[in-house]
Amino acid sequence: MPIFEHMGLQLHYIDEAPSEPVATRPSLLFIHGAGASHFLWTLQLKHFKQTHRVIAIDLSGHAESQAKEEDPDIETQFARELASLIQHLSLDNFVLIGHSMGGGVAMSYVLQDKIRMPRALVLVSTSSNLDMRKRGPGVAKETIETNLFLLQSALMRVKSPEYEIKRAGAKISLTNPWIMQRDLRACDNFDISDRLGEITIPAFVIVGEHDDLIPPSVAKQLEVSLPRADIAVIKGANHSPMIEQPEEFNRLLSKFLKWVESDT
Repeated sequence: MPIFEHMGLQLHYIDEAPSEPVATRPSLLFIHGAGASHFLWTLQLKHFKQTHRVIAIDLSGHAESQAKEEDPDIETQFARELASLIQHLSLDNFVLIGHSMGGGVAMSYVLQDKIRMPRALVLVSTSSNLDMRKRGPGVAKETIETNLFLLQSALMRVKSPEYEIKRAGAKISLTNPWIMQRDLRACDNFDISDRLGEITIPAFVIVGEHDDLIPPSVAKQLEVSLPRADIAVIKGANHSPMIEQPEEFNRLLSKFLKWVESDT
């Protein structure tokens, strides 16, 4: 179990690579969202480790990573944890891929001074303003839809990868509700909308067609505000398109990575 240290905390991460890595291909560093862990990216880690080095961080307080006593902050704590991992691994050719809160972490990272700059950002179901107090109905609807999906899958004995990943997330929320609560408080304090123009590396915004937390209209605002960004809306997906429509998500990500690798 790979571990690195940041400010006295032992933090966990995943690091896998193909048997014959290609030096020109960037490493892919995945960042989970609120209340989640590297497990959220299971289907992407499995798919892309055949062609790329794949890395996934467990931010402090998540999975096997230790937590600080006080509430975390996306810009000053989580982004710096990410910076420590990148420094620890000496990465210099990589793409950051962040989901929801993890997208906020990724954007905050590139706004820091004296960092190893990624070649590109992939921002999944996220926004420059993550204040969930403004999205109460969306939070409730996403929760209800997830619970209904889990119930229906269990009753029909359909144990799909989506079911297994969402069930694991639901279990964490039930057994350790404080993790989600502290993450949501961190999101409520996150707003970098006035700094988006400073993010000049390529960005790919991905959002689910039926996302009630970050609807396509909000994701479109992010795409418009970033100097070099494109957007893709994944049909039939909600807030977690990487597990709800993994084949389409992986296809779009592969296409973007090929562009990044060819861009000089």
